[in-house]
This record gives sequence, C-alpha cells and structure tokens, in this order.
Amino acid sequence: MKIIILLIASYIIGSIPNGYIISKNIYHIDITKYGSKNIGMTNVQRVIGNKPALVVFLLDFAKGAIAVILGRYFLKTIPLAMLTGIAAIIGHDYSIFMPHLKGGKGVSTSYGVMAFISFYAALPSGGLFFLIVFLTKYVSLASILSIALFPVSLLLFRANKVTVLLSIIIPLLVLISHRENIKRLISGKERKIGEKVRIDQ
Repeated sequence: MKIIILLIASYIIGSIPNGYIISKNIYHIDITKYGSKNIGMTNVQRVIGNKPALVVFLLDFAKGAIAVILGRYFLKTIPLAMLTGIAAIIGHDYSIFMPHLKGGKGVSTSYGVMAFISFYAALPSGGLFFLIVFLTKYVSLASILSIALFPVSLLLFRANKVTVLLSIIIPLLVLISHRENIKRLISGKERKIGEKVRIDQ
C-alpha cells in the first residue's frame, strides 16, 4: 500500500507544470501556444528567455529529486526509489494538470531522478549533454544521447542489476517524448539552441 501511495504522490509531483505556471502567471504568456508548444525548459528559453528557463529547469529537476528522496526514505531501496522517480517523469510527460495530459518531455525531471539515484553515474550524462550541445547546438539530440548513457554508467559503477534494468525505462520515456524532434533531426528541420520564437501579442 505504501508504494502505491508514493507512486501516486510522485506522479502528482511530477505533474506540476512549472513552465506553464511561470510563463502564464509571471510573464502572461501561454507557453503552449508558441514555439514547440511544450511546457519544458527549452521552449521557455526560446519563447521567454534564459532566466525563466533556468528557474523552470531547477523546479523540474527538483520534481525528480523529491520523488527519489521520498522513495529512498520511505521504501528504503534504490530500485523502489527508481520507480518513484520514474512515476515523476511520467507525471511530467503526461501532466494531470494540463489539458489532454499534455506535459513536457521529461529531460530536467529525468536528470533530477538520475542525480539522486546515483550522482556519480549521472555526471557522465551531464558532461555528454554539454558536449553535444556545444558541438551540434541541438538540445534534443543532447538530451536523448546523454540520458541513454545513464544505464551504461550505472552498470560501470556496479549498481544493483534491478536498478540498472529499471533505469532503461528513463531513456525509453525520453525517446517517446522526443519522437517529433527525432523526425525533425532526420529532416534537418530541428531548431538549434539560441533560436528565438517571435511572440505577437
């Protein structure tokens, strides 16, 4: 019963649409109508700017971190904490607070989960993210590849086998949420970091 309650709580925490809340209530912009129409950090950066994007990243990161902390504290095992973290990512991707459960792409929340499951195993993913962004300017590509590295890092750091197996769900969720980005990357139409979106109000 405890794990079910924690999974539901983690999903609800993950569902908090920070990008939408900040954009709508502070900047009076409905982020779901501009750019990629996504509520995550990258679209906030393109539509509004760097500072609100950083705030959104930190808040979305915290959702994953809190879910893992709750799992570790109440359930006492890393594999079960991984499950509460994954529930938060699913909440971010399919937010109960947004119409049609349309949330974000789960990258910032995934990093929060990864960092609090194993900080050292998450470091290579963070490094790879910045390297790919520097070389290609594609945040989506950097997100997909860097998060895909996490299960490999856990394996190298000799994590529990169940934890490693469960961690594979994280890059799978990121792949699913980035399926449109993958199509645009293949066709050469994906936006690069720094490209701004014009807002007509």
